[in-house]
Amino acid sequence: MENIEAEKRNIAELAHDYVETYIKLTVANVSQKAADFSAAASLGIVAGLIGFFVLMFLGIAASFWVAGMVKSNAGGFLIVSAFYILVLIILYATRKKIIYPLIRNIIVKSIYD
Repeated sequence: MENIEAEKRNIAELAHDYVETYIKLTVANVSQKAADFSAAASLGIVAGLIGFFVLMFLGIAASFWVAGMVKSNAGGFLIVSAFYILVLIILYATRKKIIYPLIRNIIVKSIYD
């Protein structure tokens, strides 16, 4: 009888240790995912800022180049602005079919990897 009681206590202790270890592992996994996400977010912000400035300066350069071709500074900037507006309209029109799924897949992939 004492053997059975001792085994019950041993099994209960093992189960308690298992649950504690599982909780610690879950906390470690969540911490790792949070660290990965924050690192990716930081990199994304820096890359986005650099990309913004690259596109801005390329747009200004393209505007002056087109302005030289049409012999009008205002005309060059208007033509490049019209191109950017066209790109914006295309992105807006395809946001539900292309943009949202792409961003959603990137987020899900970063969470589950």
